Amino acid sequence: MVLQQKQDILIFGKASAGEHIVGTFNGQEEKTKAQKDGSWSLVFMPTEAGGPYKLKLKGNNEINLSNIYVGEVWFCSGQSNMGWKIENSTGGKQALRDANYDKIKLFNVRRSMSGLPTQDLHTKNKWEACTPQDTKGFSAVAYYFGRELYKKYNVPIGLIHSSWGGSRIEAWMSADAFKNDKSKQQLFAKIQNSDLNKMLRDYKNVERNYKAYLDEIDLGTQENWQSLTTDYKPWDEMQLPQVWGRTPLKQRFGIVWVTKTINLSAQNITEDVVVNLGRIDNEDKTYFNGEFIGENKKTDLVRTYTVHKELLNTGINRITVRIKNPRDNGGFRSSASDLYYKTPLGKKSLAGIWNYKVGTPNVKTPPDRVHPKYLPSSLYNAMLYPFFKYKVRGVIWYQGESNMSKPVEYAELFPKMIQDYRKQWNNPEMPFLYVQLPNIAKKSGRLPIFRAAQNEALVLDHVGMVPTIDIGEDYNIHPKNKLDVGKRLALAAENMIYKPTEKAAYPKVKNIKVENNRLLISFDENISIKGSKSKITGFEISNAKDEFFEVIAKQIDDSSLSINTLQINNPQNIRYLWEDAPKKVMIYNSNNVPLPPFSKNLN
Repeated sequence: MVLQQKQDILIFGKASAGEHIVGTFNGQEEKTKAQKDGSWSLVFMPTEAGGPYKLKLKGNNEINLSNIYVGEVWFCSGQSNMGWKIENSTGGKQALRDANYDKIKLFNVRRSMSGLPTQDLHTKNKWEACTPQDTKGFSAVAYYFGRELYKKYNVPIGLIHSSWGGSRIEAWMSADAFKNDKSKQQLFAKIQNSDLNKMLRDYKNVERNYKAYLDEIDLGTQENWQSLTTDYKPWDEMQLPQVWGRTPLKQRFGIVWVTKTINLSAQNITEDVVVNLGRIDNEDKTYFNGEFIGENKKTDLVRTYTVHKELLNTGINRITVRIKNPRDNGGFRSSASDLYYKTPLGKKSLAGIWNYKVGTPNVKTPPDRVHPKYLPSSLYNAMLYPFFKYKVRGVIWYQGESNMSKPVEYAELFPKMIQDYRKQWNNPEMPFLYVQLPNIAKKSGRLPIFRAAQNEALVLDHVGMVPTIDIGEDYNIHPKNKLDVGKRLALAAENMIYKPTEKAAYPKVKNIKVENNRLLISFDENISIKGSKSKITGFEISNAKDEFFEVIAKQIDDSSLSINTLQINNPQNIRYLWEDAPKKVMIYNSNNVPLPPFSKNLN
């Protein structure tokens, strides 16, 4: 366990009504009496970082806790990118092997929901030591963030990780935040007396039954479409990789079989061949020359299968994939570069024309259901509220993908959520650090607007943002590089708390001046250009008709750029990296953090 340094230490729990409790900690002794409902609390004086200490609690029984440290405690929350496991991140397996830090403690909050705020946590929730065994499954972003702080400041670090993949911001907010929203109030009245965890079990049962139904009616399984005796000539064609919504398929749910032939020479088949299909939504079963070579039931893991050389033929070979999708998008979610096979002679692309056939042509529509993680306050009540009595230094937050379609709403909710957290933790200046969403391709131009919505939170004091526009993966909503995300969050924490400075973790535009058919852009710190200093891309300027044109910038001194505007009549607005997934990011600071996307009016 780690307790927050330099703040009152609150210890609380349950006992029999009227029971007398005596607590001793680090030379201090405090006494209290349990309330009628059995609740009690003790407050010890603030303590500097250190440990290990012991805590003794004595009432009708006695509890002795040891290995308690005092240091920096951070609450780490959001959706799947915060929850992304360390072992699945880039370099994560080695990081896990090296995860031996006596003074870093981890608290992985078990998933739970409630219609009403509850102080109760499942008994399996507990602090764990930072060892390879206990760190497995922990948040990569939170771990890298905490490890970076520990390495820099050598104080005990406590990380409380509480996230849920696919969750919306509303689920992490209190009911009070929606008191003026009549539609939400009607929903609260319905769910407050509901057992949301039972609702989740029912949801999973319905999904399980629907998947079984798809398997039962799949013509491909019944007729063994993976067999080389199958007549593939009547099968239709589609371009892959694509999600089903961008293909000729009339529906996204159900089972679809796709197949493609490859030609192998004698030199290609001297060793095993690797087939890489990227990420598939949702489940696949993959065959090579009619033989099963692998399957995966998780959407966001890359499919990489080994084909033993005994299965290989000189000449024509066939890859066949059965894809089952009970919901969501369906199809191939990765880029063309992720679809390939690799032989001893090198890598060859599998992107292009594939044949396909629907295995469930008369499929029933999936049952209409709502995952309770989408319900307002459902996660706040069970996975956040129990921690408001536990003192923390601050919050790190990585969330937004599930709210991307409603930027205006998010711009209102996000600052409101931060203010509520500060109120509940009784710390109006509590630091709050968040991750601006990274580059993700083919989001119909929604991401720049949503990133701007996230930045509405920056109007609040003690809020920090870290850009990740350069370290995402264009065709993966769950980029594997979590190390740099954690490091940038740690840098933001350093600038805000540990070595306070007026500067953000990233370079900021200080001034834009219009002068003699050019723009002069100055920054609050020296900048570094990755590439040509005279051909800096990413900028666009609009004219009086609101037409945007790409322009080239050049560096004129350590902290300034110049843009020629002679060809643009009456420049009105300038924007930078205003795309879902910019092709190139060139402007950085000395800490290798990029200038984030921005849009500004020149008048």
